[in-house]
Amino acid sequence: MKKTAVITLVCLVLLANLLFVSASAQPALPTIYIKQDGGVDPPTAPIQRDGDIYTFTGDAFARISIQRGNIVIDGAGYTLRGPYNGTKTDLWIIGQGPNQQAQTNDTLGIPEIGIDLGGDYVSGITIKNLNIKNFSIGMYIWTVNNTVTGNDVSENLVGILLSGTENAITRNYIGKNDMGIFFGVNQPGEIPVNIEVSHNYFDHNAKHLSGCICKEYNQTEQVHTWDDGKEGNYWSDYNGTDGNDDGIGDTPYVVDVLNQDRYPLMQNPVTVPTVAWAVPPEIVIALLAVAAIAVTAVITLRKRRKTNQTRTEPT
Repeated sequence: MKKTAVITLVCLVLLANLLFVSASAQPALPTIYIKQDGGVDPPTAPIQRDGDIYTFTGDAFARISIQRGNIVIDGAGYTLRGPYNGTKTDLWIIGQGPNQQAQTNDTLGIPEIGIDLGGDYVSGITIKNLNIKNFSIGMYIWTVNNTVTGNDVSENLVGILLSGTENAITRNYIGKNDMGIFFGVNQPGEIPVNIEVSHNYFDHNAKHLSGCICKEYNQTEQVHTWDDGKEGNYWSDYNGTDGNDDGIGDTPYVVDVLNQDRYPLMQNPVTVPTVAWAVPPEIVIALLAVAAIAVTAVITLRKRRKTNQTRTEPT
């Protein structure tokens, strides 16, 4: 959307006011770094590296700063949790762009972002199978060619702050946030372009989409679509019908004048990530030992019976 610099500044101020708080009100939240050299810091973090794949091995009360590009973050059904308690009075303020420090003084600090990208060279990130809860901003996606898929992004103030181009947000549960997705600016006065937002479940967010909604739109600008050309998203407040029973609503879901889902889904396409049940190795070893003892006991018993039968046979 082409907007003036004044309108862009107003948008940033509005978001800043929404995320404002005294720093003293926020409990300390540790940061997990995925460093440029591929290492994980601290090494005690519940994340295991296998090449370019970083897999959670447990829940984490922390924020993550990704400083390496072209990697996969696999939550494996675990939860990344922050300190946000559902009120707007304990949040931080956001700065005026990814390459600038947030405004700071004695009472202002950075926003609590669940997953943040550490530089404009950090792109090609895939984030999947992760529950992201209780942050002022669940994810801040401002670089290019990233994929967010199969996650549960819920109970945050802003679920996903999206300002980068060429990004895909698919098959996520985005629910119970104050704002599901917030469109930031990737260049002065422009919202992200060439993005795919499809097959998500937008569930009872106070606003599914927020950002700078201008009173006047560029009449030559095309409508931004929230679908892949065939199927869109599932919306908890969609009131349309499906007359031909093809699973797609007969009328578009209109977010605002320039944002609409042309093919809203009538059924939820999302499965919330959960930890795969696994038997602990200690139990497996114990069960194998018991089985071995049982087999040995049966063999021994059979041998004794055979011996007794031999002794009692008449000569």
